[in-house]
Amino acid sequence: MKQSKQCPKCNSKDLIKDAKVIDRGHGNSEREKMTVATYSDPDAWLFTGKSASAVSAIICADCGYMELYVDSPRLLRQDRA
Repeated sequence: MKQSKQCPKCNSKDLIKDAKVIDRGHGNSEREKMTVATYSDPDAWLFTGKSASAVSAIICADCGYMELYVDSPRLLRQDRA
């Protein structure tokens, strides 16, 4: 949907872009944004080389189909071995 600018399920062009995906933490408390992370050394006890980015969604306003996208994909790749 991000490239084609239309829904792959119903072919609608009525899209809701950059919707933020809300994450729920401990005790069902609302966090500002959902994030995804990668680690350059996931087995390390300290200094795992964590890189994180927020996640956004594109939603079809007609059928409700949704795709998730990482906001900063290059940031996640920079520290990987």
